[in-house]
Amino acid sequence: MKKNIFAIILSMILIFSLPTTMAVKAYELPAYVSNSYENYNQSTADYNLSQVRRSRFRSHSHYRSHSASSNSIDLAIYCIAGLIVLVSTFITFKINKKKSTKIYKNIPPIFPHNANMQIAKYIYKKDENFNLEKFLNWVKNIFLTLENAFSQRDWQKIFTFESKELFEEHNAQIQELISLGRVNIKDNINIIDAYLHKLVIDENSENLTVSIRATMNNYIVDEASGSIITGKKEEVFDTIYQMTFVRTNGIKTTIINGESITKIEKSDWTLTKFEPVDNNFVDDISGIVFNNNNKF
Repeated sequence: MKKNIFAIILSMILIFSLPTTMAVKAYELPAYVSNSYENYNQSTADYNLSQVRRSRFRSHSHYRSHSASSNSIDLAIYCIAGLIVLVSTFITFKINKKKSTKIYKNIPPIFPHNANMQIAKYIYKKDENFNLEKFLNWVKNIFLTLENAFSQRDWQKIFTFESKELFEEHNAQIQELISLGRVNIKDNINIIDAYLHKLVIDENSENLTVSIRATMNNYIVDEASGSIITGKKEEVFDTIYQMTFVRTNGIKTTIINGESITKIEKSDWTLTKFEPVDNNFVDDISGIVFNNNNKF
């Protein structure tokens, strides 16, 4: 591609410079004849005033010839420079157009309330081992594991952190894809943000909902032919998911060797809900909700 571009530029430069060279030669030839003629006249002993005037006139014509040649060269340089700028602009436009082929879809209709500080402050009072940053990083890893499980059609790897009901629901979706001979491809997953949205406390448990925003390519292909059935490769989905985790009331974050264990293999929290935010979503900005007689 680069070789073709340079070849086009070089060819255009040669095309533009050829007429200029010819023009310079056309102006130089009369000047040469004029100089020879003047040298011949100057070698004669006698010449009159009219010859002197004619010689001066020819000298002036010779000067104008050189001036015209210089102007032609300058004009050619400007043309070549302009051509190079034009070609460079065209190339840049094509490259940028190629980069911007992504089609963004499904922009989140609403961004759920961010209650990071309010919820974290409450949890710290009862669970001094809780670490907000580590917990959110753990949630991000859970999210990536879930999406990869869909693409790989292998739900066994997430059995350890999902509730039984949610696992059966997701596993049924995977089995349906397998029976239909389809693969749900989820590529280029990029997590933009994750934060605590809501904490619901009842007599037996804490239900902590995390909002996580991510972009990804999401399409379904036929397993046998590889052809796309649903979606497009260039479509980028921008979506917010709500992930709700539950743990028994009064449980504290487990510490091993001074570190809280929020890992894929083991955690005090269990994922019970996983659903995207859509137009039917109703935002709850209360942050902390009590379903019993306790007060904040």
